[in-house]
Amino acid sequence: MSGSVANVTVTLPSQVQPILESLTGATLDQKIAHLLLGEIRRNLGACEQERLELEVKYGLEHSEFQRQLEAGALGDEFGYELEMDAMRWDDLIAEKQHWLRQLRLVKELFQ
Repeated sequence: MSGSVANVTVTLPSQVQPILESLTGATLDQKIAHLLLGEIRRNLGACEQERLELEVKYGLEHSEFQRQLEAGALGDEFGYELEMDAMRWDDLIAEKQHWLRQLRLVKELFQ
């Protein structure tokens, strides 16, 4: 693990020990990295699923949706549902970038 290291004490019930032993990784650091990577990938998957649902709903990719929205081709861009979908879609793109940065960071730190 590169970079500065913080010592963190975690107290877990003894029943958790067999679960930890069954996880991927030889060391506790590796097991934690594996858990972090899994959670980050789950969050990325959720973003992608929600983005796909919007693409299916409108039959468009985000860039084309934005173009048509600005041109008024989708209706009133300030209509509640359309505006909420547009904002959520933008948020999903930002959220995906956030999780990709986190994924790269964890991979770098635990190489």
